[in-house]
Amino acid sequence: MKKIALVLIAIFVISAVSFAGDMAKSGSWGVQTSLGIASSPVMSTNSLGLKFWISDNMAIRAELGYLSYTPPIGDATSGYAIGGGFEYHMTPMGNLSPYVGIELGYGGGSVPGGGDTQSSFAVAGAWGAEYFFASNFSWAGEVQLGYVSTSNVPYTDANGLPALGTESMFGTGSATMTISWYIGQ
Repeated sequence: MKKIALVLIAIFVISAVSFAGDMAKSGSWGVQTSLGIASSPVMSTNSLGLKFWISDNMAIRAELGYLSYTPPIGDATSGYAIGGGFEYHMTPMGNLSPYVGIELGYGGGSVPGGGDTQSSFAVAGAWGAEYFFASNFSWAGEVQLGYVSTSNVPYTDANGLPALGTESMFGTGSATMTISWYIGQ
């Protein structure tokens, strides 16, 4: 079984390298979708967005995300996110373009059982790489290091009563994979 998996991976890598294309150029627009994992719903919900290359090595992006989860027991929860970012692409290595960037995000979510909704603001630095299979199709992965402040977080006060407060976090809170389809220059 392991040999079959290794052969399939080798075929995929060889095919990807053989069909790899040029990178997006200044003036290219892209539609992107991302899947992420995060300790904060703001910076890495599953999202749909736009990306615009303002030069051959700089891009800006905007995204909207929505997340809904219904556990087997308990109430459903949902969240949304709005984000924007900037990418600076360094010298490409073949069809792989490493980049650094910054992202800002705002999001909110429902609290199971009703009550006040939570909202978060986040700012993060990003490091990633984008691989161009063709000039109009790419896959990227990135990790982020940032700050998140969330309001209306439930906790129990010193008297044992329920209360709401603000929670702040700094660290590596998310990792994201993005697929982009570039639709023109």
